[in-house]
Amino acid sequence: MDVFHFSGLGTTWSISTDGEDLRTETKKNILSFAENFEKRFSRFLPESESNALREAAAGTYPVSPDFVFLLQRAKTLRELTGGIYDPGFGKLLEYAGYDKEYRLLPQAAVESFRLPRWSLEDQRLTIDGPIVFDFGGIGKGLCIDRLSEILAQEGYRHFLVEGGGDMYGNVKLDDQGFRIALEWPGKPDTAFGIINLKKQGVAVSDSFKRRWGNWHHIIDPQSKKPIETILGCTAVANNSFDADSMTSGLFLSSPEAYPALAKAFDASYVVFKSDGTILVSENWQGELF
Repeated sequence: MDVFHFSGLGTTWSISTDGEDLRTETKKNILSFAENFEKRFSRFLPESESNALREAAAGTYPVSPDFVFLLQRAKTLRELTGGIYDPGFGKLLEYAGYDKEYRLLPQAAVESFRLPRWSLEDQRLTIDGPIVFDFGGIGKGLCIDRLSEILAQEGYRHFLVEGGGDMYGNVKLDDQGFRIALEWPGKPDTAFGIINLKKQGVAVSDSFKRRWGNWHHIIDPQSKKPIETILGCTAVANNSFDADSMTSGLFLSSPEAYPALAKAFDASYVVFKSDGTILVSENWQGELF
């Protein structure tokens, strides 16, 4: 198994190939795409598309096809979560302390934050004033899928792409899936189960890895407080974009909405609630310890 490591989008990445080494040109293409993706969509980079409307007046603006693609998924999640998921809360994250300097010091401006309104029609975005977008996990999931497409286009079939714990696994050399241990939220040395990842994506999300004081990075933009009812969750879907969309929805929805989310993204899930309850979807196919 050949493993290629690199950094990007604020996390560590690895691409594993079974039975063949990554060619130098393929590595260059992977690095180039990941770097460009970060430049375009990272909230932490001032010239990114996510920051393009930071000082904009109310109005309608053209946006790129890839930005439209992300906003369309965000719109779906916004509808499925009753408006709680919204990528327009970038300024709230900054006020809470999760800014490009990683100051991690909440500001009084949190209380005065108002969630900007936005709507999308074709390739035109309408806003009611300045807005900073943060696509979080779904952006990373999309990047994983796009890197997987690069590998497939360049003739690789037996590979696993991993970015910050989220993955897409195609197939191993023996046509079997990749056996992946799943981390118990907040316990990096403890697994709660194993999945066999075969032409699927898996996403994990928890409230521990990006936590400071009484805050963490998963915030309800309506209450302007971090979500505390869930410790973490894992989702498996046909690709990483859908899996990451599922974990975002799980954190920001009530359990009653989980079946609709699972249907929308053709996903299975495990959710660890803060009251000690563990919710497992009926279609979960992995091992649980």
